[in-house]
Amino acid sequence: MRNHRSHTHAPGLSRRWLLLGLAVGAASLCGQMALAQEGKNTAPVLHLPAPKENDRCPVCGMFVARYHEWVATMVFKDGHVAHFDGAKDAFKFWLDMKKYDQHGHTQAEVKDFGVTAYYSVEMIDARKALYVIGSDVTGPMGHELIPHPDMYDAKAFMKDHRGKAIVRFEDIDMAMLKGLDDGRFIVHGKELK
Repeated sequence: MRNHRSHTHAPGLSRRWLLLGLAVGAASLCGQMALAQEGKNTAPVLHLPAPKENDRCPVCGMFVARYHEWVATMVFKDGHVAHFDGAKDAFKFWLDMKKYDQHGHTQAEVKDFGVTAYYSVEMIDARKALYVIGSDVTGPMGHELIPHPDMYDAKAFMKDHRGKAIVRFEDIDMAMLKGLDDGRFIVHGKELK
């Protein structure tokens, strides 16, 4: 009996380890698949012209090249390039070109729109980026939209810098931008505390 019991007990133990191993493997695979899914939503890196020493932000007038880790850039179909000292001013320009663009461009004429990703300091596609607002990080013009290429970076930044919300390109409106200027964080018309 003793041999029989130990003989039947050993396969049960092996099955448990096998099931545990399969569960760990499945969890790992699910994690990899989730990262692959997040990767599909990664804002691509753009290779846009860098600002020259005398380029000024058309919104605030600051010399943009001094703030390379914050630069945002728009390239128009006609070849004109506009540089900004941060994503916030670039979006002010985007949302009110009649006020800020001396050349009379429209949104339809923007070929590329890039913002500088916080961690990598690479120019990424503004339309596909994610932005954190309400963090303890400020830019050259105070509270900023902090750009990230994907949800992984955005969530890491939220944790590292006490951000209040992650927003997408289409969520950004003038109320949010004016709120940032006043140190208030407004998403879809509601102020975050």
